Amino acid sequence: MTQFRARRTWLVLGVVVAVTALAGSGLLSPRTSVLVDDIAQLVGGATATAVCWWTSRRYHGVERRWRTLMALGMAGWTLGMFFWAFYRSVLHVPLPSPSIADIGFFMFPVFAVPALLSLVRQSPRREAIGPIHLWLVLTLDGLVVVGGLFILTWTTALGAVVHTGPTGSLGFLVAVMYPITDFVLIAMVLLMVIGPKAVAEIREPLTFLGCGLVMLSLSDSLYAYLVAIGAESMPTIADAGFIAGPPLIALAALTKRTEPRNRNAPQQWRSDRTQLLLPYLLIAVIATIVTVQALIVGNLDAVVVILGVGVLVLALVRQILTLLENDALLQQISAAQDELRYRAHHDPLTELANRAAFDEHFASAIENYRQTNSDWVLMLVDLDDFKQINDRYGHPAGDRLLVALTARLREAVPEGAFVARFGGDEFTVLLQGTIDDAVVVARRIVDALSSDQTADTSVSVGASVGVAQFELADEPLSAHALLRRADAAMYEAKRSGKGAVVVYGDRRKWLSP
Repeated sequence: MTQFRARRTWLVLGVVVAVTALAGSGLLSPRTSVLVDDIAQLVGGATATAVCWWTSRRYHGVERRWRTLMALGMAGWTLGMFFWAFYRSVLHVPLPSPSIADIGFFMFPVFAVPALLSLVRQSPRREAIGPIHLWLVLTLDGLVVVGGLFILTWTTALGAVVHTGPTGSLGFLVAVMYPITDFVLIAMVLLMVIGPKAVAEIREPLTFLGCGLVMLSLSDSLYAYLVAIGAESMPTIADAGFIAGPPLIALAALTKRTEPRNRNAPQQWRSDRTQLLLPYLLIAVIATIVTVQALIVGNLDAVVVILGVGVLVLALVRQILTLLENDALLQQISAAQDELRYRAHHDPLTELANRAAFDEHFASAIENYRQTNSDWVLMLVDLDDFKQINDRYGHPAGDRLLVALTARLREAVPEGAFVARFGGDEFTVLLQGTIDDAVVVARRIVDALSSDQTADTSVSVGASVGVAQFELADEPLSAHALLRRADAAMYEAKRSGKGAVVVYGDRRKWLSP
């Protein structure tokens, strides 16, 4: 399929070059050359219109929309070309300007601009920064590029033409509008093709579209120049862009968007600094032009000054939008990092601290005990008969029970105590206080977690608590040793009939009432 597209492209380009060479070679009589030239432009415009319309019927959504709009634009251009050919080949008016043909020609940018904007609407970047923001960014970039290119054109050729041409002539004003509108379209395509994170899937049709617009712009610029200098006719070779432009637009409509290799993978965006640098490079060029004019000529062209200031203001606004976009992106990244940190240290079901968070807090508590010798207590809480809930009513019922018991556990512990989900139905509590304080809290936990019926079940649940004090006389103080002692005390509480509180190393047992 790729080879077919390549052959089709070379075939179209070959025909365009052959027709252009024939019309401008001088082998034909002037009248015949003009006739061949006009027919080639008409056929090219009609073909582009038909191809854009026909291909639009094969697609849906954005793909259909931009092709339909481009078909309408090319239809207007072809209508204008029909009247242009009628003037030149039938009425023998060598350079009809202004004429009714201009109405048809100006229909092309009217439909081409929304066609290009519709392509922007499908960009993933639109989802990232929002459609309004993206529209503003592209508009500002386009205006900066158009303004910069226009200043370059004005200082190199167009300015001199305007100053020497019949500026009050309607034909001249109409002719000058053609390259200006072309600049707008070319800038839009350029920014979409080379822009950062541009959608690679539509870059190939955009490239054909951009080449077609460039060819039209070249001939439009020559046309404006000829009208400005008062030329009586337009050489057929100057119409090369009008001959080549429509077929390239037809190739753009025929070119399918590139399908991603992995549909499940996120779309790959090309990161290119060209778009970020292009407006500022143009500003640097404008500054150089203004400096050269001031030093060599001695005065500044009013058009250059006004447009230069306008471009600078637009670039500053664009920079402000960039800063706002970067700030929003940093906020999103910060929020995502906070969310990741929270999820990394919390149990997704109960929203309690998880084992990783407990280990960190446990290590800090041990270090605090070593430095200050303050009282710390570790409690290990294990639910009684919880397995029966999962076995008889399923895990969803067990999950609802855990969530309900978690809320009770939070209310039972004093402020400042650290509560974590240690395992499936096990919880840990780190409490800074004496062993007597811990026993009071532990009994309150047992009472809070005891219920005759919980989570829409008839199974009674309870809790057994093992308590270990941060004071190990017979072995080095460590997290492993404290956990082992709290675990041993908890199993002793279960063997005592459940619903009990046992302190490691203490023969007393506190049973639930």
